[in-house]
Amino acid sequence: MKPLRKIRYIEITSEILQQEGIESVTIRKVAERAGCTSAVLYKHFENKEHLIMLASVRFLEPYIIEFIRLSSREDLSSIQIDLLLWKCFIEEAFRNKPYYELMFFSDHRDMLEDCVYEYYQMFPEVQRRFDGFSASIIFSNNLQERELLRLRRAAHAGVLSLEDATLLSRLTVAVFNGIFTQYSGVTMTDSQIRSAAEECYQLIYTLFQRFLPAGVPLDATP
Repeated sequence: MKPLRKIRYIEITSEILQQEGIESVTIRKVAERAGCTSAVLYKHFENKEHLIMLASVRFLEPYIIEFIRLSSREDLSSIQIDLLLWKCFIEEAFRNKPYYELMFFSDHRDMLEDCVYEYYQMFPEVQRRFDGFSASIIFSNNLQERELLRLRRAAHAGVLSLEDATLLSRLTVAVFNGIFTQYSGVTMTDSQIRSAAEECYQLIYTLFQRFLPAGVPLDATP
C-alpha cells in the first residue's frame, strides 16, 4: 500500500515550488495546506530540506523519461545517445534552474540519490521501465560519474580509449558546471535560457568532436 499521506505532502510541496519557488516552502505552510500539524510532517520527513529534495525530483522526470526512451533505441550509438541526453539534461537544468541547483550544487546534494530512490518507491510508474544501467546513472548525484558510466560503453566498443573517456567525462561536466553556475541566482528570460542552454551544449558537442575519430557519427534525430 502506498504511503498516501506522504505522497500528498510531496504533491503539495511540488505545487508550492511551481507556483511560488523554493524560498516559499516551509513545513508550516505545507502542513496548513494538508490540514495537519507540523509535527505530523516531521514524522515523515527528516527536515524541510528532505521534503523539498523529494519534491524536486519531479523536475528530473522529463530527463529520466527521455533517458529511458533513448537508452532503448537500438538505431543509435552510445555516443549519439550520450549527446542527446546531454542536450535534454542541459535544457531541463536551465529551465528548472533553482531545482537543479539544489539537486546537484547545493550543500544538500548528497541527499539526491536516496531521495530519487525514495521518490520512485512512492511513484513507481516510471521505475518499472528501469534496467540496472539506467538505475545506476539516474540514482547517482555525481555528474562526472554518470557521464563516465556512459562513455565507458563507447570505450568498450573501441570508439575511444578509456583514458580519453575519463578525460572527456571530466571536461564535459566542467563545461556544464561552469556555464550553469555562471547564471546562479540570476533570473533569466526564456530567450536567455535557450541561449545559455545552446551555448553549453555546443561547447560539449565541440569536445566530443575533438576527442572522437573523424567519421564517428555524433548527430541523431531525438
